[in-house]
Amino acid sequence: MIVSSPQSYSRLLYPIVNLKNKANNPHLLLWVNLAVAQIYKSYSQKLEQMSETNAAVINISGRQRMLSQRVALYCNRIVAAPSEQQSYLREELARILDLMEESHAGLLHGDKSSRLSGHHSQEIYLIYHAPPYKLNQQVFHFIQAARQLLAEDPASLTLDNIFLQRVLTAASESLLIALDAVVNQYQKEKESFDFAVDIHQAHLYQASLDDQAIAEEKATQLNQAIKKLKETQLQLIQSEKLSSLGALSAGLAHEINNPLNFIYGNLVHAKKQVADLMKFIELTDAYQDDPILCTARQELDLEYLREDLPKIMHSMLYGSERIRNLVADLQKFACKDLAEKELLDIHEALESSLMILQHRLKNGTPIKIVRNYDNIPKIPCHISQINRVFLNILNNAVDALQNIEEDAQITITTQFIQPQHRPSFLRIAINDNGRGITSEVQKHLYEPFYTTKIRGHGTGLGLSISRQIIVDGHRGDLRCMSQLNLGTRFTVDLPATLTFNR
Repeated sequence: MIVSSPQSYSRLLYPIVNLKNKANNPHLLLWVNLAVAQIYKSYSQKLEQMSETNAAVINISGRQRMLSQRVALYCNRIVAAPSEQQSYLREELARILDLMEESHAGLLHGDKSSRLSGHHSQEIYLIYHAPPYKLNQQVFHFIQAARQLLAEDPASLTLDNIFLQRVLTAASESLLIALDAVVNQYQKEKESFDFAVDIHQAHLYQASLDDQAIAEEKATQLNQAIKKLKETQLQLIQSEKLSSLGALSAGLAHEINNPLNFIYGNLVHAKKQVADLMKFIELTDAYQDDPILCTARQELDLEYLREDLPKIMHSMLYGSERIRNLVADLQKFACKDLAEKELLDIHEALESSLMILQHRLKNGTPIKIVRNYDNIPKIPCHISQINRVFLNILNNAVDALQNIEEDAQITITTQFIQPQHRPSFLRIAINDNGRGITSEVQKHLYEPFYTTKIRGHGTGLGLSISRQIIVDGHRGDLRCMSQLNLGTRFTVDLPATLTFNR
């Protein structure tokens, strides 16, 4: 036997270092894994060879015990058998002795043809060569006594023959005990070997489970990383588009603002001059008898002019103010946020979004805006980002209210909430009385570029980047609650503490 205990077998089978935290280089890791696979294949072949050797050892050592009994039987029969059977019995005994001697030599020194290794544990060596068994010596004397019996003269072959007595005594006592001892030790070592193999297989199985779990975990992490990377790429594309749009809007607002300031500034003076002109025309009323003035009054329709010109000036001034406010709101949305947050009036941000959407609120069926504004403080925010969130939510609410039969309405509610066990925050709720959102659509609301609009109408709901702005950028919360035919409610919670950092 090669191995005498599970411990020594385990030391033999596990010289390989743990590779879980080694070889970060993919190519090196591949070669290491191939090498480990080859080593395990080699170990598997050795295990198979060792198992076959153990089986052969158990078989032949057990056969030695049987052969010793047959030698005693044939020796006894040679003494008692008639002369005509002597030749056959002697040949058969000689053959059995040769087989026993050959098997004994194979067990001691190895025999490739019989798959005997010739290697022994310390316990087996002591049984063969040390007291109390000295099995090697006993087998030698046993075979020698049997061969001497074969060489005896037929006349001296009696039951009292000394060589016969040696054979019978050994086969029934000392040799039988020694053979039983070695067979039992071989069997014990085989059981130890099998136990060690079982341990080894259990280790391999557990290692394979661990490796599989690690591989699955890494695959999951990789899938999550790929998914996050794709989302980040889409958000970067969206941010780049918004950044380009913001730069374009800023440039356009600047270009509009210059002539607008010129027009608005002149309109103010023109309105004053028109008022002076109206006063002058009133002075001409005292000369109604003058034929020239009377004719001019009729040709110019002076009465209509006196009534309509102030209205025109007022409308032009009002329109210019509207354009100025719209340009100012565009500049707010287009401005680039600073690294640090700035104090923002949430109501002002909401009104800016409503101003930009004014054309949509009045287009088709008018949408009523209900404001339930609380007395709330300014809070630190990235202003343009928060403006973008409100614009997205309000724009989606306007979309939800298109072509509804009942009166369309958007309700905006703001609250300043001060809980006992956590920091205070602002809550902005935007409700619409549209048809609501199905549960299936709600599952995809925050996916990048997801949209319920038909192709060619919009690039998405904008809620993915809105959630990123509120949750990741401001440590707030964005939620949606909706029921079919009962409308939709978006709730934005923003921390109100001034010590809140980016």
